[in-house]
Amino acid sequence: MRCVWPLPPDEKANRIDAKFLDPQYPEWRRRMGLPPDEHPGVDINLTGTSGNADEGYPVVAILPGHVVHAKSHRVWGNIVLIQHPPHVAEHFGLAQLWSQYAHLKFVSVKEGDYLLPGEPVGSIGRGDPSRPFLAHLHFELRIANLPADHWPRTKQAILSSYLDPESFLRKHADYSRRYFYPMSTIFGPSKRINLYGESVANLDLPGTLRVRVPNDIL
Repeated sequence: MRCVWPLPPDEKANRIDAKFLDPQYPEWRRRMGLPPDEHPGVDINLTGTSGNADEGYPVVAILPGHVVHAKSHRVWGNIVLIQHPPHVAEHFGLAQLWSQYAHLKFVSVKEGDYLLPGEPVGSIGRGDPSRPFLAHLHFELRIANLPADHWPRTKQAILSSYLDPESFLRKHADYSRRYFYPMSTIFGPSKRINLYGESVANLDLPGTLRVRVPNDIL
């Protein structure tokens, strides 16, 4: 399954500045005069930058999925929420999976779009312009259907509905261009074949489409 990090071109471009359930995060919130909530995602910046130097850098979808939310919110700024189809979640042993991309400077998708891994969703931003952060991408992986701007606050709530994005990506990132489908359609010179059962399209050879299909349909 093709799975990529949200800042292109590869894992080396992604620097985690605040981790999932980062132990320093509640204290940072206290210093900001906020309740000491826990961190349900990771804050990502471009390797080698500081301050707001990576504001506007592209952010991409990590897995195939439908854009179910693309709107601006107070504090959060622009958010894109992608729901990944059942066959994608099942590939990773999950019942459901969503990825959320927040604080974006701008959004390059609309609700209903279907994205493949590596396609742009927007760019690194600073959250709500009326109360901006330093530029970064706040990124979450969810295993429950939650509002795009949901804030769980407690460690217990986070562990029940979220995954550690850094651990997930370090385990599953795969930049080969393979796409898995529960059902596909192949068009030939004289007929169309619907494939029932997992098929794989491999686009790694320029100019060549390679498709693996279940043995029983050939």
